[in-house]
Amino acid sequence: MINYSEQYFGKDLIDLSYEDIVNFFAVEKEESDKIEFKAFHPDFGNFNKNLEGVIRGICAFLNSNGGILIWGAPLGQKVDERVIFQGALSPVTELKEKDSLISKISDSITPLPVNINVNIIKKEDNYLYVFETQISNYSPHQFKNTYFARLDGQTKPAPHYLVEALFKKISYPNIEGYINLDRYRPLSNGQRLLDISILMFNFSELQNAYNLTYRLMCVQGIFAGSQNQDTSKYYTYNGHMYVHKDLNDILHFGAPDRNTQRIIFNMDKLADNHNCEMDLILTFGGKNSPLKLSEYKLDFGKGSIAAKNPVGLFKSKNENKLVSVHQKEIGSTRENQLKKMLKR
Repeated sequence: MINYSEQYFGKDLIDLSYEDIVNFFAVEKEESDKIEFKAFHPDFGNFNKNLEGVIRGICAFLNSNGGILIWGAPLGQKVDERVIFQGALSPVTELKEKDSLISKISDSITPLPVNINVNIIKKEDNYLYVFETQISNYSPHQFKNTYFARLDGQTKPAPHYLVEALFKKISYPNIEGYINLDRYRPLSNGQRLLDISILMFNFSELQNAYNLTYRLMCVQGIFAGSQNQDTSKYYTYNGHMYVHKDLNDILHFGAPDRNTQRIIFNMDKLADNHNCEMDLILTFGGKNSPLKLSEYKLDFGKGSIAAKNPVGLFKSKNENKLVSVHQKEIGSTRENQLKKMLKR
């Protein structure tokens, strides 16, 4: 899943505070295809009437590329043909229990959506509802007999051509990949060992994933398997990359694949050349599934490191992002990719 909250706020949805939202709107913001702002105001009606606008926005995210909706944002102001949001929040004055709220939203949308999360943030008698919605594999969705989508940074009724395209879209298994830290061990010669697990899941209940492939890159360390003549064929880039290919014909829902690897590195070199930080980059996909990316940064300079399950090493995680989305975020285009690869 895509961590939209991390993209906008630098932290997971559940970790957001009231002050984070206040600080976010300290400077002017505009809506986009991936973020929407809803103020709570008596002029818009009671809680349930306000909630209808929220459900429309969530429905639009399901039919588009997912995103964040902040309910309790400042009122929008039109400035030079733009609508900006800045300053005092317009928080919700009623508290609804999280599970019942998600159920109400889900029951209002057809077909039943999944992967809608909310963090309800309280300050005295005021509440902010921050929703994170993932891209849906079951779109198009509708609310009150209308299909909505995010178009030009706004929630609008989806045009016929878009609805038709959503109905015809190719559905693919939702593969997710994760790295787990299993064990850390220092050796007497200054070398360090880090045992990790690569976990691959198929979260599509009715679709099998075929021909799973993935690559794990670690610039600052060497995979121990690359030094074994029986397994060295699975490694490249002088032992810095593990390549998992032609080993999993089918990945079933409910039966994740686990692969263990050992990374060898020198702590002195890591400290001198990389500020005690290590990067792990996992790319993965299947025959009918688009390429995704999970990135991790580990910090070995934090002090004491647990020998077993050393999850305290994680400095940052950015998991299960579509590579196509990642390339857009870093400004990679067809032209500069060709120029880099063809060198002309």
